[in-house]
Amino acid sequence: MNRKVPSDTALLYRSLEEQARQHPVRAIRLTGKGPEPLGLLLIDDTIPASEMASVLAGLRFTDQPRTASVEKNDEKLPDQAWLRQQLAVEMDRVRQTRLPCALLLITLSGASPLAEQGARALAPCLHPGDLLSGFQKDGLALIMPGTTVGKARKRAEEMRATLRNTAFAKGTGAVTPSLSLGIAVCHAYDTMAAEQLLALAEAELTRAATMGHDTICQNAAVRSEDSCQVTVEERAQLWMQPRKASRAAGMAA
Repeated sequence: MNRKVPSDTALLYRSLEEQARQHPVRAIRLTGKGPEPLGLLLIDDTIPASEMASVLAGLRFTDQPRTASVEKNDEKLPDQAWLRQQLAVEMDRVRQTRLPCALLLITLSGASPLAEQGARALAPCLHPGDLLSGFQKDGLALIMPGTTVGKARKRAEEMRATLRNTAFAKGTGAVTPSLSLGIAVCHAYDTMAAEQLLALAEAELTRAATMGHDTICQNAAVRSEDSCQVTVEERAQLWMQPRKASRAAGMAA
């Protein structure tokens, strides 16, 4: 029987990824042809990128894990098909973990090499677990697991400032691209398909482009629930507190 549910191993990987966020380590998925990872690699976050790259190069997988930044001028960003695949995985994680996930789309005016330069410039802004890819011909897409609307907005503002202070080279000269940034967030209370989240982010990106002046647009205002995304363990503790208080009151009586 074909069961369209995540395997126990896949759920274990997701649990380990969530735990890894609480420690100074970087969780890297070893991806294959399917939507679920072949494995999970935990690396000390203090290890230099060059040393980590040499370790990853020694792995023999058909689809090598991607690092968050582009280190060489000739290295290509993951494409939009990869983005859709990863979004589908993250939307499933929102349903499983009840944690939000944000998608940030950025366009830079000019040819596609500007996007790769932008990816290198954004390397210091990326967090462990971020997934960066190309978007269309002149843009970037960043999946930010566990990020609410407010945090996504702050991170987008940080990245906008970084890109604005970056010297972009085009041909033999320099260019200052205009920026547009669109944000969409999937929360536990409004889970959606990957294509729907991508469409929301694209709509905000289009709106930002029409407004001009390096605008950032987001698909929803900050809601009070944004600060109330809790884990299963935290919800269990909150549920037990009134029971303990009621038991104590009964004993006192």
